[in-house]
Amino acid sequence: MFDFRPYPEFAWSISRQRQLQDCPRAYYYRYYLSHNGWLRDAPGRSKLAYRLSKLTGLDALLGQEIDNRARELEAQARAGNPLPLAAVLEERTRRTLRDAWRSSRDDRNAFETKPNSVTMLRCFYVDGCPAPEAETDRLNEKLSTCHLNLVSAPHWDRLYDCAGDGCVTIEGFAHFFLDGVKTYSAADLAYVHDGTLYLIDWKSGRPGDDDSVQVILATYCLIQANPELAELPVRPSLYYLLAGSEKQIELPPDLKAFVGDTVSAGIREMHSFLRDVESNAPLDVSEFPRRESGLCASCNYTWLCEGSAQRDR
Repeated sequence: MFDFRPYPEFAWSISRQRQLQDCPRAYYYRYYLSHNGWLRDAPGRSKLAYRLSKLTGLDALLGQEIDNRARELEAQARAGNPLPLAAVLEERTRRTLRDAWRSSRDDRNAFETKPNSVTMLRCFYVDGCPAPEAETDRLNEKLSTCHLNLVSAPHWDRLYDCAGDGCVTIEGFAHFFLDGVKTYSAADLAYVHDGTLYLIDWKSGRPGDDDSVQVILATYCLIQANPELAELPVRPSLYYLLAGSEKQIELPPDLKAFVGDTVSAGIREMHSFLRDVESNAPLDVSEFPRRESGLCASCNYTWLCEGSAQRDR
């Protein structure tokens, strides 16, 4: 039976924290106004916020597909099968991108009826036009480079060696609890080879300021779910596919304390925007400041923000 909740479950993740720091108003739209926006009798602005939360971009879609290709390579390596060629993987990704382009162009009405069932690119829905040619040229070059570097990563050879014996399962929506708060953090790949735990986060975009923190949190989450791994030496890394480079991450001496301090600080900041912590009821939207920056040009919530600005004047 459907359990109606007036407010969403409170949880913490580094992506949610990043959204709050980038723009509190967009954070409100994404995590509060859009809640229950899928219901038939939801207010119009909630329905709009929910639709806008489902928009995606070419780079984001490419990143999702790269993760899918990496999981396909992992499965083949663990089974001892030959790896697909980069060109084969690239074509699978291009097929998905072409389908997304087509659905964005042709299925606007279907998206507005069931936003969760249709892939919709922001450029078509908000800007009303496809991405500029320069943008698609950039993506085409990025797509080829990322697939070539993914296939040539050294982790597949190690996976061939350890096969199923070194398998470490990463659950979907992997999380741990800190002070009762569900905290999401998952690695993209993990395995044990020659007594060392390897943990990898694939990155198809530019390096971010919190990339290393993300990997440290994912390491802690994995060990919490698999306590038997705690005694092994750990080699966490970020693999930047566009550059074809791997960055080893040094874990803090006291991993638990670092995670606790990092997540607790984020939770306190999020709680400061709530009028009732127990129910996760937010403050009024006016208490979530609009933080104008270069990110506004690609923000999904442009229409809602423009409407708010007009009302504020």
